[in-house]
Amino acid sequence: MKNNRHLAALCCLGLLAACARLTPPTAPAPTAAAAPAVPVFVPEPEPPPPSQQELLAQYVDRVQRLIRGNMLYKSKTGNPESLFEVALKPDMTIARVRLVKSSGNKRFDLAVKRAIVKTGSYPALPNGLEFSMFQTHKIKYRLHDAL
Repeated sequence: MKNNRHLAALCCLGLLAACARLTPPTAPAPTAAAAPAVPVFVPEPEPPPPSQQELLAQYVDRVQRLIRGNMLYKSKTGNPESLFEVALKPDMTIARVRLVKSSGNKRFDLAVKRAIVKTGSYPALPNGLEFSMFQTHKIKYRLHDAL
């Protein structure tokens, strides 16, 4: 009977061992690093608003391009330069154009004056610039350079 108990105990141990071999190993718990990456939308920061100097430079460039687009004088020799005073009305239309300093070439000076007058009016001022800055101002015009 003792042998039977021994045999029964051995059988139980063998059965337990066999069961242990059949049971799949437990997987480790998933960690945060193992989780799939989820794309995160991060909006780009808004650029800061332009400074008054940047606004002024952009506006003056725009006006210069308008005037240059109306210029009809063509010459490949020299680079004459004229200086004009321009007065604007509050609606940004050109009220008066006056030659302050001649280039020495009357045809060129007249062509520049006509280009300014033909422009008719300046674009609306952007927020941040005041009319008083432009009411009366001077424009230097060089034939082969930017205004």
